[in-house]
Amino acid sequence: MDVISLLLSIIFIFLSGLHFYWALFGVKDPTAVLPSGTDGTLKMKPGKVGTSIIALLLAFFAAIYLNPFLEIISFSELHYISVAIGILFLLRAVGDFKYLGFFKSIKQTNFAEMDRKYYAPLALTVSIMIFILELWR
Repeated sequence: MDVISLLLSIIFIFLSGLHFYWALFGVKDPTAVLPSGTDGTLKMKPGKVGTSIIALLLAFFAAIYLNPFLEIISFSELHYISVAIGILFLLRAVGDFKYLGFFKSIKQTNFAEMDRKYYAPLALTVSIMIFILELWR
């Protein structure tokens, strides 16, 4: 199970770093990473602060899965937080039934294609890994 914890922490460190990069330097093509309508208008504009908050949250997730190795957080009930993270990523994979997730209805945008290929499968994989980890911990 240590391998799964390590993989999860690597994924979250990578995603956190990517979000910090976007917060500092912007995104070259926002339609690839943010949901947009068929007319190309972005459906959310998180800005630097919002992107930084997500980056910090992802770094916190990484700390939770690094905790068995480094003992960063001394909280005995971390598995509840871990299960909540798993549920969050499962909900992300399922999506909002319109712009993101496996069951989205708008599928003709750049983001929809990237979501179908990369984002939703990654969210589902992370969720499954978390549930496996917590089931056998």
